[in-house]
Amino acid sequence: MTFMVWDIGFQDKIVYLVVSSAAVYLGFPLVSSLKGLFSKTQTQETSFGCYEAACSACEVKIDKNQKVSPKRKHG
Repeated sequence: MTFMVWDIGFQDKIVYLVVSSAAVYLGFPLVSSLKGLFSKTQTQETSFGCYEAACSACEVKIDKNQKVSPKRKHG
């Protein structure tokens, strides 16, 4: 049985590559979280275009003759 033997310098490069990849992978969410915590909050509202105009034009009317069914208790 033969084993592949790598010199110590090559093994170090593989370890550095794996650790730096993990640091970059984990760094982006960390930076994003810190930016969200310490950045100024925006109070600007998002406009939904025609949907917003359609909803503001709606008028809710309550029919007083409609029978309201009581909630049943499940026991």
